[in-house]
Amino acid sequence: MLDDGWFGTRNDDNQGLGDWIVNCEKLPGGLDPLIEQINALGMKFGLWIEPEMVNENSQLYRTHPDWALTLPGRKPAMGRNQLVLDLSRPEVVDYLAEAIGKLLREHHIEYIKWDMNRSMSDVYSRAFPAEQQGEIMHRYMLGVYALAERLTQGFPEVLFVRVVPAAADALMPECCATIPRFGAVMIPMPLNG
Repeated sequence: MLDDGWFGTRNDDNQGLGDWIVNCEKLPGGLDPLIEQINALGMKFGLWIEPEMVNENSQLYRTHPDWALTLPGRKPAMGRNQLVLDLSRPEVVDYLAEAIGKLLREHHIEYIKWDMNRSMSDVYSRAFPAEQQGEIMHRYMLGVYALAERLTQGFPEVLFVRVVPAAADALMPECCATIPRFGAVMIPMPLNG
């Protein structure tokens, strides 16, 4: 499994998150030569993603700062040098489904390790009026489900493995129970310690 750092300007954890484009300086020739080498050894190739997060220092954030959950008039609360993308917005889900889908269409990726291990903060969507802000967490989860559904339906041959912190274990049974009805399985892999 190719872990964090394969995309955009991701040279450290302060930049590039959200820019799901292969960094060909790090991977000359892109992903395909590496995938071919891995497959030649009799192994399957997997790729790490954390699609629901974004760094301020990324092309995605510079283009769409309003796509991050932030409280108006306050400095954003960073966690792990990240902001949470606003998956309550269909256009954000569309962007992620297309960016990840493009990788899966163009390369022989057999599994995805989907990290989701940053806590939520600054839960405020610039796409909704003040009287609807209480709906954002629910709408966010519907966006997570929509993204998972689109990816698992669009790529049924790909195994999606979710990695969450132990504190999120309570949420995962519901999320993972939702996915199998679409014909694919998303396996939760809690982090211990």
